[in-house]
Amino acid sequence: MLEVSLDAIVAIDQDNVVVEWNPAAEQMFGYSRPEAIGQDLSLLIVPPEYLEAHKRDMKRYVANRERPLVSHRVQLEARRRGGEVFPCEIAFHPLDIEGRTYFAAHLRDLTEQRRTDQERDQLARVAEASTDFIAFSDLDNRLMYINRAGRQLVGYEGDIPVQATLADVVHPEDREQLVREIWPQVNETGQWQGEMRFVHRGTGEAIDVHRTIFAVRDPVTRQTVGFATVSRDIREVKKAEQERLTWQAWLEAQVAERTRELTDLNEELDAFSYSVAHDLRAPIRHIMGFTQLARRSFRSHEDVKADGYLQVIEQAARKMDTLVEALLNLARQARGPLRSAPVDLRWMVERVRTELDSDAAQRQMRWDIGDLPVVQGDAVLLHQVLSNLLQNAVKYTRTRSMGVIAVRAYRLEAEWVIEVRDNGVGFDPKYTGKLFRVFQRLHSEREFEGIGVGLANVQRIVKRHGGRIWASSVLDEGATFSFSLPA
Repeated sequence: MLEVSLDAIVAIDQDNVVVEWNPAAEQMFGYSRPEAIGQDLSLLIVPPEYLEAHKRDMKRYVANRERPLVSHRVQLEARRRGGEVFPCEIAFHPLDIEGRTYFAAHLRDLTEQRRTDQERDQLARVAEASTDFIAFSDLDNRLMYINRAGRQLVGYEGDIPVQATLADVVHPEDREQLVREIWPQVNETGQWQGEMRFVHRGTGEAIDVHRTIFAVRDPVTRQTVGFATVSRDIREVKKAEQERLTWQAWLEAQVAERTRELTDLNEELDAFSYSVAHDLRAPIRHIMGFTQLARRSFRSHEDVKADGYLQVIEQAARKMDTLVEALLNLARQARGPLRSAPVDLRWMVERVRTELDSDAAQRQMRWDIGDLPVVQGDAVLLHQVLSNLLQNAVKYTRTRSMGVIAVRAYRLEAEWVIEVRDNGVGFDPKYTGKLFRVFQRLHSEREFEGIGVGLANVQRIVKRHGGRIWASSVLDEGATFSFSLPA
């Protein structure tokens, strides 16, 4: 037993002389057994500052059988051969043999234990000072410890209930994942981390956390002896992330809107280039050509011809002025801000109808106006949209004995769709793509007046309101123009 004991076992007589010294004592104190036997124990292992107290206690016991140290475990300091003082635990057991008293001392080096205790105390202080949720549980997931921040986070007050487990702090909707996915992974790999929700025991509030769960293993056997978890409250982080995503979505929407506007402007610039090359060049050629003819007529005194030439020049100049003014009006629609307010479309259609009565006064007209919604938009611009569409409906039903114009609206998910239908001349569907381009006309000026800017203007206004516009028709059977606005 002396040979295999992990504790140092030292035997001394009543005069404090060493009579036994096992291998563990040799390793602990640095003296071999032959060196220690017969030596005064005080000179071998007792630090100088404790010598007098040690000798006094030994004499007192031998003389009076007082037992301040006997049969008790006591922590004190001892000295190694090199002079190093270290903490140890000692227990004295007296033996009376043939009139003499002996003592068997069991000594255990506490250096490693003290270091471990200090590390544990430091870790405990760190855990208590941490703002994260820190907890430990046994193999059955019963809670053994939760730090102060953890208690505050989930609403634990006072002692942890005896049967409380790590699952008790998890939100009920996340417990299935804990059982089905997380614990199997911890048992297999030793660790899991990810997001889940805790629940406050007092308020029931869901708490978003980023959590790490890992197995605590014995350093020697590597067997799992419990579990630990560290969780961080990420509610503010998620809130900030949601705000960031909201701002990002808003910015992307703004970029998309600006991109769309630039695309529309580029398309209109292309149309403008075409109009300059085509529509505006014709009146310019008229002005130049007929100016030369008028000059010749004045020279030859042919006043009648000159007067006709001047009329052509005047008409060409007036057309150029009309085209340029239409282009300027179209450009203004892109610059002015939207003044959004509730707009009663029913009231606005009636107002436009009144304005158009003078154009249709000498004709048979039937108006069929259904229930129309109140929408958010710029009243001036939406009036322009309805005025243009209804004016076109009146114009292109001119050849009918009775013009019929119907205005309807219906809800389609998150938008209102407004339809303006007429029984006019219609248009060939294969040219639908030209309708909303600048100066693109599907009928000649001799048939129906106009310069081909109105529908382009309508499209721009509708798009600025976040809507869309389209048209359908069967040639000579009328047309339907539809546009949408956010509901």
